[in-house]
Amino acid sequence: MCGRYASFMSVADVQLAFNLDHIGEDVQELRPSWNVAPTQDVAVVVERYAQDAAVKKPIRELHMARWGLVPPWAKDLTSGPPLINARLETVDEKKSFAPSLAKRRCIVPSNGYYEWQRQGDSKTPFFIHDDELLAFAGLYSWWKASDGKWILSVTIVTREAQPPLDTIHDRMPVVLEPSEFAAWLDPDMTDLHAAKALISRPNRDLRAHRVSRAVGSIRNNTPANIEPVETH
Repeated sequence: MCGRYASFMSVADVQLAFNLDHIGEDVQELRPSWNVAPTQDVAVVVERYAQDAAVKKPIRELHMARWGLVPPWAKDLTSGPPLINARLETVDEKKSFAPSLAKRRCIVPSNGYYEWQRQGDSKTPFFIHDDELLAFAGLYSWWKASDGKWILSVTIVTREAQPPLDTIHDRMPVVLEPSEFAAWLDPDMTDLHAAKALISRPNRDLRAHRVSRAVGSIRNNTPANIEPVETH
């Protein structure tokens, strides 16, 4: 699974990396975080068509969404555990995710993610990353609260971990390549099987290093979270 990640890039960096056309007003709330946790608001890249445009052209936008997808039929935000991840293997079969796979795909920008390696009764945290910004494959949904407010929420698609990362944990986020951004975000691609096929391939190679156990507490949110620690 992917239950914690780091997102400390600037809005300008995200705009350049994803060639954004518009940045939502809600993104003003975006702050660097070295310990992003479920149910927090995170940045997501989406595409839509402008309703009043003379020419049909998708607009790529950056917005904030609650991490933990809320299906439209949910009674409230706390009914059941937050759906922070969607398994690639079954994403087109689950009623919570299939409609979003067909029509509401997004990208979750990240600088890297954390995973814990279990060793007996202890768990050792690792930071997994690359030299450049990572683009997690995401799915989003809209949920209407009882007060009429619409809540945008998101989940991150995961797959089986690849060697050597599978020695740390058996799951990892699906990482999109820049050449795949347009197809994944395309509002006209509504075939969920085609969408699944797009990301049913190996991830790029990522690097991992051990980090401090302090990252286990969301109260610890500093650059020190991603710094390597010596092994003994």
